[in-house]
Amino acid sequence: MMFTTRLLIALLWTSLVIPLSAQTVVWNVQGIPEKLKENAHAVIRTDENLLIVKNEGALTRKKHIVMTILDEDGLKYGHLYIDYNKLSKVTDIEGVLYDAAGNKLRKLKKEEINDIGNVTASNLFDDYRYKSVQFGYANFPFTVEFTYEVSDKKTAFYERWFPGEDAEDVSVQTSTLRIEMPANMPLRYKELNRVAPVEKSQNGTNTVYTWKVSDIPIKASEPYAPAWSQRGPGVWTAPATFEMDGYKGDFSTWQKVGEFDNLLNKGRETLPSNVISEIQTLVKNETSQEAKVKKVYEYLQQHTRYISIQLGIGGLQPFEAAVVADKGYGDCKALSFFTKALLKTVGIESHYASIKAGEATADILTDFPAQQFNHVILCVPMPKDTIWLECTSQTNPFGYLSNFTANRHTLLATPNGGVLVKTPALSAKDNQVSRKVKMELGADGSAKAKIDANFKGIFYDDVVGLIHENNQEKTTTSLLKSFYLGNAQLSKIALQENRDKIPSVQIAFDADLKKLTSPSGSRLFVTPSIFYKEDGVPSSGSEPRTMDVELFNNISYNDEIEIQLPTYQAVEALPTDVSFMSKFGTFQVKYQLQGTKLLLTRKFTRNNGKYKASDFQELIDFYKKISKADRAQMVLKL
Repeated sequence: MMFTTRLLIALLWTSLVIPLSAQTVVWNVQGIPEKLKENAHAVIRTDENLLIVKNEGALTRKKHIVMTILDEDGLKYGHLYIDYNKLSKVTDIEGVLYDAAGNKLRKLKKEEINDIGNVTASNLFDDYRYKSVQFGYANFPFTVEFTYEVSDKKTAFYERWFPGEDAEDVSVQTSTLRIEMPANMPLRYKELNRVAPVEKSQNGTNTVYTWKVSDIPIKASEPYAPAWSQRGPGVWTAPATFEMDGYKGDFSTWQKVGEFDNLLNKGRETLPSNVISEIQTLVKNETSQEAKVKKVYEYLQQHTRYISIQLGIGGLQPFEAAVVADKGYGDCKALSFFTKALLKTVGIESHYASIKAGEATADILTDFPAQQFNHVILCVPMPKDTIWLECTSQTNPFGYLSNFTANRHTLLATPNGGVLVKTPALSAKDNQVSRKVKMELGADGSAKAKIDANFKGIFYDDVVGLIHENNQEKTTTSLLKSFYLGNAQLSKIALQENRDKIPSVQIAFDADLKKLTSPSGSRLFVTPSIFYKEDGVPSSGSEPRTMDVELFNNISYNDEIEIQLPTYQAVEALPTDVSFMSKFGTFQVKYQLQGTKLLLTRKFTRNNGKYKASDFQELIDFYKKISKADRAQMVLKL
């Protein structure tokens, strides 16, 4: 679904080159501070990035990087990739290999530079290619040094610099970003996460902007930590005005960014007359606008498929609608634009909507207009509500976004330019698992259960594939794991999809558990919450928490279990009701003994949000209390 991923990620390997220093540098491994080697598989000794903006339509990217590979797990970091396309050209690549003592072993050979395409099963068309470089050396530790230069016309994209972002097991000794701008072209930039302020200087008439960081150890692994771009030092940069492949753009405001999208899309909505006639006939009996939109969306799903396509203006311009109509495929840009054209033929306005997609992905910087997006969806304004369409999916229910694009900012390319709005958030009620269990418990610890469960919202996303794949073995394995059923025998499995705007999957099955629990003498110990274990208690770690806590989704569980107990003499112990709440959510479990039946009701809601590092212990305690409540036992004297 992504259309600018490589451009947006262009950091460590693609932010691109300062020529090798004329000064001789010995890259002895002993020169690495011990704190940078701790738990690291590789160390970036130096990472110099230079962007030279020549004018609005041309720039040069240069990079000089020295990487010490400490062990086999770090080998992948000695492999260099440089992407290019018709708007860019790799003009120079050099490399040197050093041993542990920093002695030069040899230079990179031309035959070690591979030139490869980027066409795959899911990426049918792509004018991107890669220069791939690797020394094929593995006498650890060793050091590789690369420099390269790219002449580039992708001037809508400047540098996004977050040293060490790409890997958790690589430390950074030094990294610099340097940007040279002509006197008549200001640089737009945003400094983040306590990076040292820019240093400005002059190189002739050019203004030079320089940032530098040093001694960044590997990132500590802390549960629920925000993305590195939200906590590691870095800089976003972008042009004010630019020209790319003949298209002039201005990114000084979000309105202007949307205007550039409109410019790229202008004149590309024309559809074949037979398609126009087909769509108009399809919706002619529908009386509401929403019903017409639904018909068009279903037409899209039935007549097209998603293929990643990286062609055109830096991967930003969609295919013409007529091409999608003819070929029956397209990427997120093309399919969204095609749907927009279809709706236009029946008099319904919609907006091409750029968005940064991905599960548990940080939102864009709303105060920094730039090309920060990696996906396109479609927004259809309605009198009472707005319909959002994910046009790349052949199976998504109408109007459902999922947590891939929900609750984040999107840029609508309206007739008046860009308008930044937010997609709807999924509430805890939207993201809900409801489970009902009726179980007969035997005196020998065996049990027979009938289970009826509903998975809604993001939980729908987790299980709907079981319906589409229609694989009985995989379904059984998934249910055994989800309900903590061990090696139980399952039968009468039935799955049903509900394709509402907040869709759900209903799953019903019978379970035969030969050994749910075991008698101990004349007593039977039973855990009523056997199907609902909270096993997500985060670890506190050995060091004090340093990072903020980020919980991405509102979620809720609403459970009922009825246990028919075996013949017994007495109930010696019955779990007590538990109820508590915190800033992270609420939990409640109740038990009721009715004759020979035990009734359990359990409700758990967790809130999304960002919290301070000092709140982490409270989150651990919250989950521990839930886990303890779920392990509570009743004791029967048989």
